[in-house]
Amino acid sequence: MDERAMGGVVHSEGTRAEREDGNGRVPIGQAVEGSSGRRPVSASLFAAGLGVLCACLFAFALADPAPPPPGEPRVWVADRDGSRVVGLDADLYVSRTLAVDWPFDVEPAPGGGLWILRAETSSSAATHRLDRIDGAAQLVTELWIERALDLDVLGDGDQALVVEARASELPRLLRVRVEGSLFPLLERAGMTCVTGERAAAVVGGSDGSVLRVDALTGAVQVATNVGGSVVDLARGPRPGTVWVLDGAGTGRVLLLESDLSVRWSVVLPRAAIGLAPVANEERVWLSAASAPCVSRYGPGGALELDRCGLPLPGLGPALAWRNGVLVCAGGALLRLDVHGAQLPGQGGFDALLDVAPAASGP
Repeated sequence: MDERAMGGVVHSEGTRAEREDGNGRVPIGQAVEGSSGRRPVSASLFAAGLGVLCACLFAFALADPAPPPPGEPRVWVADRDGSRVVGLDADLYVSRTLAVDWPFDVEPAPGGGLWILRAETSSSAATHRLDRIDGAAQLVTELWIERALDLDVLGDGDQALVVEARASELPRLLRVRVEGSLFPLLERAGMTCVTGERAAAVVGGSDGSVLRVDALTGAVQVATNVGGSVVDLARGPRPGTVWVLDGAGTGRVLLLESDLSVRWSVVLPRAAIGLAPVANEERVWLSAASAPCVSRYGPGGALELDRCGLPLPGLGPALAWRNGVLVCAGGALLRLDVHGAQLPGQGGFDALLDVAPAASGP
């Protein structure tokens, strides 16, 4: 037999007999006569295993550290075709996933809760439901809505505002409390959208009307008409001011003063999906309805950015976020910085229809 066989340990019967203990075993780790002083097989394997272990520990120490677990949700997205509402953390990693049938509009509520508009079925003719979810992802209340046109919240989000379209009656504005109490505030032809203030709701209409309504009584406090067709509203940079999106033609973006007079108005180069205002700034982002473009307008209506050629067509609603913007884009959430450069976003969705900040804000 070759000397290297069996770990290089070779001995004769006589030598082995001299070395065996009373039980006929060779003591481990003890050299055997005639073996040229080499260690027995078991010791060699132990040493080899120790070397492998050390090598593995060294490689593990050099490897990239495991990514930290996701943080609390900072953004919520409504994935209609995925039947889920997904919370993303500050780095846009998935933090929480809520199973919700066909959600299409979401707004934050106190304590990490949510107001969610969803469809009863996948059919475009389905009726709608308004769900209130608490911070523990439990359903607090659910209301049947014939056909919801828009959702927003009052103040800190404790109460919801819904514009409901009805088949045989005028559209109406509803205020909904957390336990499900429903208060009709206003019925008006052509009503399309709403934004909530601290104690009032501002509604827009297809006839260009904009009205501020008392959130308790429904009384109209002030009204104006900006022309065109109002398709979206948002809180302005200062209390009482209002952003308006006119959807007629290529559209306009307007900033209204607290008395609803026009501070400035700008004609858009292309129709926009909705308004994504920057909090506490005279600045608003817009995503285009039929082109891969995102734009931003600043003080006085100055065009600050017009970013086209984005890699994902079919843009949807947007959210101003961290000096940039998040844009729904089919199965992905697109992120751009303040200069319009693309940053890592998040994908893997089926059809995103809305994006909103968590209650703590972006």
